[in-house]
Amino acid sequence: MKEDYDSLLERVYKNIPQHEGGSERFELPDIEVFEQGNKTIVRNFGDICGAMRRDPSLVSKFLSKELAVPSSIDGKRLIFNGKVDSKLLVSKIQDFVSKYVKCKVCNRYDTHIESVDRNTKTLICEACGARAPMRL
Repeated sequence: MKEDYDSLLERVYKNIPQHEGGSERFELPDIEVFEQGNKTIVRNFGDICGAMRRDPSLVSKFLSKELAVPSSIDGKRLIFNGKVDSKLLVSKIQDFVSKYVKCKVCNRYDTHIESVDRNTKTLICEACGARAPMRL
């Protein structure tokens, strides 16, 4: 029994599993923020930094500067020494992703940061190889 090429090709396409999920592989976990007295705590800060593949101290420094609130890292939590609006915090984390995680050339999230010298860092895309200097 010999089948022609077109019928074999149709059978193969029918047996390929359909891709389920989003079109992007990069997804940040939901940000769990709660207030305790005069402090704002991000409970899953370690998971967020892990998803972005960035050093928690770098992300903490950026958020402290942008929100003008001192912060400290306690295990996998980030503690702000003041009240911070959760919507503003989510917005600033998205700003960090667009500036320091997303490639400017191909818009992919497969990047890492390399230090050129003490004050100069470079964002390097693992997908397209683009290099972009960055200011932290």
